[in-house]
Amino acid sequence: MDAFESKGDHPVQKPERAPDEIFLTLDEALEAIRLDFAQYAPQTGLFCSLVPLVFGDQALVTPGASRDELWLRIGAAGRPERLDARMLGDILVARLKEAPPPLEQLAAICYRVFHGRTRVGEKDGRRGLWVETGMGDFACRRCGHCCSALDFKNAGTAADWARFEALGRQDILAWIAPVRREGRVVACRLWIDPATGCFTDVCPWLVEETPGRFACRIHEIRPEICRQYPGSRKHAEMTGCIGFRRREFET
Repeated sequence: MDAFESKGDHPVQKPERAPDEIFLTLDEALEAIRLDFAQYAPQTGLFCSLVPLVFGDQALVTPGASRDELWLRIGAAGRPERLDARMLGDILVARLKEAPPPLEQLAAICYRVFHGRTRVGEKDGRRGLWVETGMGDFACRRCGHCCSALDFKNAGTAADWARFEALGRQDILAWIAPVRREGRVVACRLWIDPATGCFTDVCPWLVEETPGRFACRIHEIRPEICRQYPGSRKHAEMTGCIGFRRREFET
């Protein structure tokens, strides 16, 4: 959801923008690529376009007889391997982890993966990549989609749990299941109906103020996953967020 500050019972919108560029070390960039490949339906066109960037110009991927069938050949003398798009994504990730490319080459890969201009640079003395998120053009439409249609159930953090505990928000904690390791909360699951013990389909803190226009009842202390969404223009496009559809809402 977008940014609000509470004044009485009426949330008031205030400016809040995610940075339009993020810095990733080589390892962070590789992990971001892995997560991107894993969280969406197989991106067949993207995966195929990355084959020569990851394996070299002599690598080739061609469609098979069925809709989901692909054939991958690595090297001019390589033997074609039959696979599907999900498998191709896994092979690309494994190759990148096994033989990380130079940053300049990785920048070209990230440009295609994240749909944002990418450049080699430094931050705090570390070399890596600056990737544009496209969030400079984002404006929340308060449609409620992100709170009612996305799978964020296992995305709660230990910091979320600690924040609600420190604030004494037992009403919120009642809807969260902490994940403990050696007695410590290391993550948490959102949102679980205390009456049934089952995940809710819609965030329990979502309220419809007017038809089609929603607000969050815990906006100022909401979980980190809610603060970050959508994070990038690509993620918005891939998950149905309408925050970049300006013309439709400004006419």
